[in-house]
Amino acid sequence: MVVRGLARGCGASTVARVLAVALARGDPGGAAVVVGGPQGAGPRIAAPAAVRASRTLTELGCESLRPAGRVCLVSDSELLPAIVARRTWPVVIDVAHASHPAEGLGAADVAVLVASPAVEPSLLAAVEASLLAAGRRVEVVANRVEPQEVEDVESPPSHRCGALGARLEIPESRLAAQLALGCREARGAFAKPIAELADRCRAAAA
Repeated sequence: MVVRGLARGCGASTVARVLAVALARGDPGGAAVVVGGPQGAGPRIAAPAAVRASRTLTELGCESLRPAGRVCLVSDSELLPAIVARRTWPVVIDVAHASHPAEGLGAADVAVLVASPAVEPSLLAAVEASLLAAGRRVEVVANRVEPQEVEDVESPPSHRCGALGARLEIPESRLAAQLALGCREARGAFAKPIAELADRCRAAAA
């Protein structure tokens, strides 16, 4: 999976990490790998599965890595083809919004686009349409969405249908976002949309 933010501050790295944790929980190996993104945050204690994954990655030549919780954080993307070729763990590629448009796509089953309310809908529509035209599977996450004053019972905030089709919405929650960026399990506002996103990604990779 490749996760790309469409603007600074939209929370793409947060989504990438918490998605990796969700995928790790459902994977027989019990771990996942995040390639790219910030390396500072994350728990000092790592699950045994993540420690085993880090040893295997070290044998592949990865030097800039750190196990955190159920996830291995790898800052160097040069070994991405070798990591993906192992097909041992779910791999989430955290791509900066300013990077080349094709970065990470060749190694991913799904492209996850992360937008915030500051992102112009026309930009999101153009990027999504371009990826779909190229034959890519696309999931759209609207992150940092302000809670609705009146809840729509038939269409809950975690899953709405608009002009772009089905998309996932994550309400603004600073605490849940901090936990997610720290490679913790999705909590609060993040729990349902991230669980659904993980299910969609598994289905696309099957």
